Formats: sequence, structure tokens, C-alpha cells
Amino acid sequence: MTTTKYSVIQEGTVYIDYGPITMTLEARREGYPFTEAAVAGAERVLEVFNDFTVYLDFLRKPVGAIASVPDNAPQTVRKMTESVMLLGEGDFTSLAAVAGTTSDFAVEAMAACGADYALANNGGDIAWYIPTKQKSFLNVGLISDVSSGRATHSLKIKSFGEIRGLATSGLGGRSLTRGIASAVTALAPDSSRADAAATAIANACYCNDPAIEQCLAEELDYGTDIRGLTVTKSVGCLRSGSAELALEAGCRRAETLIGKGMIFGVVLFVAGAMQIVKTKERGDLFEVAALD
Repeated sequence: MTTTKYSVIQEGTVYIDYGPITMTLEARREGYPFTEAAVAGAERVLEVFNDFTVYLDFLRKPVGAIASVPDNAPQTVRKMTESVMLLGEGDFTSLAAVAGTTSDFAVEAMAACGADYALANNGGDIAWYIPTKQKSFLNVGLISDVSSGRATHSLKIKSFGEIRGLATSGLGGRSLTRGIASAVTALAPDSSRADAAATAIANACYCNDPAIEQCLAEELDYGTDIRGLTVTKSVGCLRSGSAELALEAGCRRAETLIGKGMIFGVVLFVAGAMQIVKTKERGDLFEVAALD
């Protein structure tokens, strides 16, 4: 089965390539591929995209200028706006959680169709529904540099009932960043909150260094939703200690969001250096190891 918006690339797996969406959906039932559910997820993604298009002017407003979400707004618009508001940063727009929110609703649709395994990967912003009776852990490839897109570490999620989503942000990714992190991966109760958090933490990974070149966001993307804000254009050879300073700043932001209950943990990379921040009460939720 093939359409101009999505295609079934194998039993139980659907690929969407439509507008800004590049997404893979996987669905199973009782261990077998469940194409009907994957298609239901794809159809829901297209509905979500339409919601965002209709409410685009609202979604492009800084959340600090939003008194409340319109009563008639669809659940998708409400969820992504509420996720971003949790950050407490008024200059963010709701679009900071667009990819993760889309993954969440895709998984919800696949589960509602009867899938007992559902996973949506929206350009690295991933959501899933996997009953704990099926598996004891979930392994995910972790990238240390979003510009390369190559998995360099293994992320072992040992409580994927609590952690239901992750998202990665950083310099060289699909969105602009105000920091110098090569990759920040946040783990959260859903992908919507992970997406917003990863963006905020990546922004916080910054320090003063002459090797960092910045410019206004609209110079890199005329249609950006963060016009007037300074973003990172490139990073050269940092001075000794700069990567560590940027990581420390990112870790402080991560600890604040963990304290709010927004995320369970985060893995940060800057210029080859790595830091892991976890919730102190549940430090056993995930592990990170370098790939051979």
C-alpha cells in the first residue's frame, strides 16, 4: 500500500515523508507485525499536522505572550503548548515540542487500534508503548553529534513504562540552537516534554569562547519562529575548559527540569565530552555505554 504521504515499507512498519515530517512507525500485536495499526498511526499524524497548520499563528507566539490555550484548540495543540510552558521560558514557542508531540499522538493511535507494541521515531524524537511484561529493557542508539546522525552510544532504558519518550537536540540538527551542545538527549514521561526539555538544555550549553560564532535566527532561517533571538552558527576549536563550562551550564538546567518532574534524566555531549544527569531518587532508570 502506497500513498503520496506515507508508505508501508514492510509489514507493521510505515514511513511518512510529508512536508516537514520524516517519521517511521512500527506496530505489533502478540509479537506479529500489525500493519493496520501502523497505518492508523500515520493517518493520525496527518491529522495532527493539519491541526498544527490551522493553529500555526498561535503556535508561533512566544508562550510568555499566551494567557491561555484557546478552549476550542485541539488536544494536540494544547499538549505541545503545555509542555513548553513547563520550561518557564517565555521566549519559547509551542513549536519547541512539535516533533515529540506528533510522536506521542502517533503511538496513542496505534495502541488504540490494538497494537501491544508501538513505536514512533520522528527524526530522533521517539515515543513508545511497550507493556513491561513483553521486555525488561529497551535499547536505543544514542548519537553524540546530531550533525553526523551516527549512533556512538547505547542507551539502555530499564523502565520504559515510566519513561515513554525521548528527544535529541543540538547544533546541526533540524532546529536552530542557542547553545554549543553537539547532542542533548532528554528522557521523559512522554516525547512532547522530552522535546521541549532537550531544546532548552541544548540552549543552556553555552560559554563565552571566541571560537563560537552566533547570529540572529532569521539569518539562518528566514521563516523561523524565534526571530530576533541569537543562535549558534558554528563552533570552531574551543579553548581548554570551555566544553566543560558549557556542560556544567547544561547540567544545571537539566537538574532544574528534573526537579520540576518534567524529565527523568538527560545525556549531554559538547565537543566530545559527555555528562549524564539523572533523577536522584531513581538513578537506575537508564544506563549509557559507548559502542565498540
